[in-house]
Amino acid sequence: MGDEQGAGEYAKALGGRLRAVRDRQGLSLRAVEDKSGGRWNAITVGAYERASRAITVERLAGLALFYGVPVADLLPPGPASAPRGGRRA
Repeated sequence: MGDEQGAGEYAKALGGRLRAVRDRQGLSLRAVEDKSGGRWNAITVGAYERASRAITVERLAGLALFYGVPVADLLPPGPASAPRGGRRA
């Protein structure tokens, strides 16, 4: 259960980073959808930001490209024991 809780906290922190990058660019969720030509659905991006939906590495990389930032800017800082495939080192 501890790993699940840690993964949930990490997902929330990741979502916060996604929202912060979007906010810094002055984009609403609807504007993300419009600017991306519908590639990034407002409901889906909002779900990633709330951590109510998991984001794949591929989608995270795509959002970083869309926002024009390195993927590392979207990843929250964390301890070395951040979730990696569900196991701790």
